[in-house]
Amino acid sequence: VETLGFIAYTPVRDDFTGLGSFGSVDNVAQTTILPKGELAGLDDASKMLSAVSKNNAYYFDYMATPVVPTEPGTSSSSGGTVMTKTLKPLHFRTIFTLLPLKGSAGNTLVTVTLQTTEERYKDVRGVFDRVVDSYGKMK
Repeated sequence: VETLGFIAYTPVRDDFTGLGSFGSVDNVAQTTILPKGELAGLDDASKMLSAVSKNNAYYFDYMATPVVPTEPGTSSSSGGTVMTKTLKPLHFRTIFTLLPLKGSAGNTLVTVTLQTTEERYKDVRGVFDRVVDSYGKMK
């Protein structure tokens, strides 16, 4: 699969009253959105193209070139040599927002992520733009 969309809903405590509870858009971009392969000893290349706060949501446009272990369960912390494989560069568009949780005082963290290979992005960018731009119009 080269192109996909994913929506995740996560209930959050009622003291998370706004996106600022998670930090600024730049803080969320660096701590939550960008891949963390280096934490597992893998050198993935990732780049945030834009991180914008608007319409009560954070919008992210970023690229990543994942590097994954070729043998399950291996990492640099397990000692020895780690065999890895570099995957095709990927392009992501993500919306990160809080919506009211029906029947409760809390909120729901909703993330909408679209991804495709970087080589295919030029062909699907218009679709990605329309999906991202449609957020908030149907509230």
